[in-house]
Amino acid sequence: PNRAAPPASRRAAHKAGPTPHQPTAAPRQPPRARRPAPTIRMPRRLLLRILTILPTISAFFVVLDGEKECFLIEQPLDTQLTIKYELPANEKTEDKRVKVTLTDRRTKTQIFSKVVSDHKSELSMATGSEAAHDLCLKPQSPGKVRVNLEIERGHGQKYYAEMASENKMDRLQVEVVKLNDELAEILNEADYMKEKEVRFHRKAERINVAAVWWPVLQIGILVLTAVLQVQSLKNYFQ
Repeated sequence: PNRAAPPASRRAAHKAGPTPHQPTAAPRQPPRARRPAPTIRMPRRLLLRILTILPTISAFFVVLDGEKECFLIEQPLDTQLTIKYELPANEKTEDKRVKVTLTDRRTKTQIFSKVVSDHKSELSMATGSEAAHDLCLKPQSPGKVRVNLEIERGHGQKYYAEMASENKMDRLQVEVVKLNDELAEILNEADYMKEKEVRFHRKAERINVAAVWWPVLQIGILVLTAVLQVQSLKNYFQ
């Protein structure tokens, strides 16, 4: 016998949606934020090595008011220095004059001296020894003088421009000359640092020797003092 068909209400409920026993779809989770790409950090030692070979040594903004202002420069022998100076545009350059001098601390000799009054220019000079040098600025006119000062190692653009015009060199040849000069300066700086390290090592050895023998000398003085004191006491009581 044929089974009876299910009621129409049950068929409609089956089509309308899933029963409670049927699994439902899980809710979609929001996408995760992407992690930023790791940054590459330059080692500190490598960064310091790169900074030591850069041509610019230091830059200053100086206000002079009748007094001499000096800066310390320590470079190897015969190191070419380019001093770039600039007087601000609001200054009256015809009334403002500054004397620039470079003095060797060891020999107390003045290597370079010049009075400048241009609005913007550069000066070239070379160190006279491996000792420290004093770069001094002294105003030659009353009132305050503001000076933008930049010290660079090596020849400036003016030197290479004059060399190119005199020798009729193109841009590529000038760049090759610049690279050769920079390489010579780096090698000279490396030799200078080696010599400084050798001097420092010798000085450390002398300090170590003095530190060893100084206590021995003190003990000897104490023993001698004790012997003389005992001898004097014996002589006194006898």
